[in-house]
Amino acid sequence: MDRSMRGRRRPWAYRPGNESLEDRRLLSGGTWPPYIPRAELRALLHQGTPAVRPNTPVLPYGVAAKVATYVDPTARIVNGYAVIVGSPGFIGPYATLDAHGGLIQVGNSSVILDNAAIVANTVHAGTAPAPEARIGSFVYVGYGATIQGPSTVSSYDATRPTSIGPGAVIDGATIQQGAIVSALARVGPGVTVPSGIRVLPGADVATDAEASDPALGKVVAATSSDLSDVTKQLTNNLLLAQGYVTLYQGQSATGVSAGVPTTVSGIYYGNLAAVSGVSRQPGSPTASTAFLPPGKGAQFPRPRGGLAQSTLYNFHARVTGQALFHQRARAVQANSGRGVAIRADQGQPITIGSIAGLGNGVTINSPGGGALTIGQAFTAGNKATILGDGTRTAVIGDNVSIGSGAVVSGSSLGSGTTVGDRAYVLNSTFPANSRIPAGAIYINNALVGTVQW
Repeated sequence: MDRSMRGRRRPWAYRPGNESLEDRRLLSGGTWPPYIPRAELRALLHQGTPAVRPNTPVLPYGVAAKVATYVDPTARIVNGYAVIVGSPGFIGPYATLDAHGGLIQVGNSSVILDNAAIVANTVHAGTAPAPEARIGSFVYVGYGATIQGPSTVSSYDATRPTSIGPGAVIDGATIQQGAIVSALARVGPGVTVPSGIRVLPGADVATDAEASDPALGKVVAATSSDLSDVTKQLTNNLLLAQGYVTLYQGQSATGVSAGVPTTVSGIYYGNLAAVSGVSRQPGSPTASTAFLPPGKGAQFPRPRGGLAQSTLYNFHARVTGQALFHQRARAVQANSGRGVAIRADQGQPITIGSIAGLGNGVTINSPGGGALTIGQAFTAGNKATILGDGTRTAVIGDNVSIGSGAVVSGSSLGSGTTVGDRAYVLNSTFPANSRIPAGAIYINNALVGTVQW
């Protein structure tokens, strides 16, 4: 018997109804956290939208791009009814928001970047404190960072944002407004990082004293330059969110979206292929058009030489913008693990000679706006993060290997260089065949310490 739906409308039983969200449940068994009173739940729903996405990367569905939150189609949402997201905002490729057994709240104008994870830790379920992860407004959660509940990352405003750096871990801690946690730092359970403090890269902060007293060597006062850099990154990613929403649905749910028939409407309106796999970046806004038409896309080798722009919606890595590969798309995909995000939608081009092997959760980006060039036979371990510079081209030579969990930012590495696991290299240049030990921290060409955890 033919059970297909061809030529027929979907029965009402399968369509989203207008019942109260407080009474709805995920088919997968997700629920509202039982410890939250209904009055508090109603208040939460006034502050954001549950991340229950009816096949759309836009929250709330149907609003204009400038006030929407973009949720990349690769993002992993667990128990979306308990993930309350404000808008506007940006949730990047392969980010995880896991509210199984708890609650996650993300405020307005906040950014959760590629491969970051926010987890309402079920270990604390049924005990005090509750397993919640609350992220305020104007919060920047960097590439590969992890926030485990019960944690609070507070909000202030655009002039005093709060930042969690790449690879950092917030484990049951409180980060007050205007505080900065640097790359690969860890803030432990019960610790509060005060407003105006910057936790140093790789520091393991286990007490309130370590979090507040620079004399103990793990924190310093955040500068106006630090806060300005975070504000710039927030602004850039919020503009990208507008652009990606526009690529998907037009400037509003009734706008024009390339590739979608004008007869298509409702919750399935939009071009999901435009924001999936290998896709073009948003175009630049003008006085008459908002981020349309699309901007540049990735390029792969032609069979007869040269490079050709490609869009591959079923590619199992997320590639956007002007990423130039000198290796066939099939080989790039075969040599890449799960959750690989290569985004050239800020700094470009990102040029890659060939990939010998990328682990799971690898992020390659150039958020400062500069170009990034990677040579032949490049390898990177699980959760490695490679970032370009904002003012110059960062060059990574041939046969370079980046260890698992390492962060390389704004740096050039000579051919044959090896970066150890969970090392941090910032604004540095290394000659060929260098060996950077696991956990080493190099800033401006100087060894300043090691990752403490």
